[in-house]
Amino acid sequence: MSVKAKSPNVTIGGKSYKKSTILADVNIPYKFSIDRNNNILFFCINADEFSDQSFQSVELNLYSGCAKIVPSIRNGFASAVDQTNGIVYLGGSDGVYKYDYQTHDIRKPAIIKGIDVFDMFYKDCLYFVDTTNLDLFSLKNGQKSIVSTVEEYGVHHCAVDGNDNLIVANPSGLFYLPKGSKSPERIGNNVGNIRGITTDAKGEPYLIAQDGIYSIDCIDNQIKNILTLDNGYGLAFDKNNMIVYGDERCVAKLVPWDAND
Repeated sequence: MSVKAKSPNVTIGGKSYKKSTILADVNIPYKFSIDRNNNILFFCINADEFSDQSFQSVELNLYSGCAKIVPSIRNGFASAVDQTNGIVYLGGSDGVYKYDYQTHDIRKPAIIKGIDVFDMFYKDCLYFVDTTNLDLFSLKNGQKSIVSTVEEYGVHHCAVDGNDNLIVANPSGLFYLPKGSKSPERIGNNVGNIRGITTDAKGEPYLIAQDGIYSIDCIDNQIKNILTLDNGYGLAFDKNNMIVYGDERCVAKLVPWDAND
């Protein structure tokens, strides 16, 4: 059930919003991606002490607030969505799988086997990070290839914006690789504890860090804080381009504020 939380209004881009809690009492919701065709959020949580896993993948309906654990993926952690074809990819300790809405579970066998996946993003092809070496790979037409231009960067998070710029983050900062370039460039000043990079419904890039949500301007080489958080983890934009984010204990959405509410 969706429960609206009473909280101070925030202003982003001259517009006022309020926080609406979609799912409460969640154990560190992290690594967000949204299937905008169905308005379904995929993310991971820390498994409880009685589980034989460290993480679990979750499917959350943003309309109803109904959440389900994806049962058959071991240590489900990362996710990515092909918005054009409606294909959802989930990554865990054993590889990358396609998600099946009919069974609410993964399809087997894995499309990539024997790899522990740390992060994923889809833009024209699937990008994924191997936890072991923090190398970034792409998967296109069934062919796996390392993204050699960032091979030495130890990638933690990645995204590709609407202009086909590759954006990556590691503990030393944020970098982007313009389309056709072979040399990444640092973006802005350092932001500590980056926990994810994504794009909105228009392809504009954003990141979430421990202390808040930031917009990324690759042209002017700037990072701008748009929302301060105490402990941010996951970030995505829904089908209406509304911000959906996670902190330590909940999944929330920023909805337009009406003074008459």
